[in-house]
Amino acid sequence: MILGSILGCREAALAMAAAMSVGRSPFLKIDVSRKRGKDKIDERAGIEEMKNHQILEGRRNLFTIVGNSDHALLASVFLKWKNLDSGGGSRKRFCDSLGLSIPGMRDMLQLFRQLDTALASIGYISSVDSDRNGHSWRIIRTCAVAAMSPAQLVKVVRPATVYHETAEGAREKDGQAKELKFYVRTSVDASAKSNGNSWNGKEERVFMHPSSSSFATCSYGCPWLVYFSLVRTSKAFLRDVTECSAYALLLFGGKLDVQASKGVIVVDGWAKLSANARIGSLVGGLRLKVDELLEKKAADPSFDVAATKEMQLIVKLVVSDGLGI
Repeated sequence: MILGSILGCREAALAMAAAMSVGRSPFLKIDVSRKRGKDKIDERAGIEEMKNHQILEGRRNLFTIVGNSDHALLASVFLKWKNLDSGGGSRKRFCDSLGLSIPGMRDMLQLFRQLDTALASIGYISSVDSDRNGHSWRIIRTCAVAAMSPAQLVKVVRPATVYHETAEGAREKDGQAKELKFYVRTSVDASAKSNGNSWNGKEERVFMHPSSSSFATCSYGCPWLVYFSLVRTSKAFLRDVTECSAYALLLFGGKLDVQASKGVIVVDGWAKLSANARIGSLVGGLRLKVDELLEKKAADPSFDVAATKEMQLIVKLVVSDGLGI
């Protein structure tokens, strides 16, 4: 929430925090299986099925806009719902169009207001500047990455590239979501932690839960995700994830190890990113500066962190993923 305020997406950060705190998704389960029976019953079932397909299509369209992020999707629908007139039934129609639980949205609103008050009490008040990047989904996803990494990082392993012959020659075959594999780090026991170890070098395969909007995602621009909840039933399932970006990880993802001879930067001893030593030096300097700025803000709540050159540079790096600097 603090990073959301200084990165200019305060409301979206509050919405994501509220959604994660509620404990259950406001998205209702939608059944698109066609029920067969007598003619009139079958007709009603067909109308219901068409409506459900429209709901799912609406969700997919929003998910495409916000990027591969369950958290950003929740922020998007909540803020759209919140900004509607509470009278006249517009909020109910919005919930019906996307299959949202009205009590669930109200629970989010209550938490949103509580968190808003708490954040303002320590100097991060709502203003035009605090939401100047409220429509940048790259910035909003970065808040999710900062909140959950490095402890809740997920490695995405793509299958080997397969080609097929066409009249124009060999072309790369489209991948499928079920071909992707996901891994998290296994935790260490208490004795190992007492010796300063946080990871034993082992990984555990996990699976995307069908309720996640990322369940059908076939590819990711960055092979690293963050997750909020992992549930264990028949398998270990990730219920909600957000795709990382390179600079979100470099700036907010954990301790950096710059390996100049190999041309990589390792985040928190696990996530490897191709980068030269100059980038490592730049990011390291920015990280130290952000810590200094936050300390100054704590001492003087009226200090505007977002207006500093360092924070403006960070926003540029995140929005362009380093390509615009």
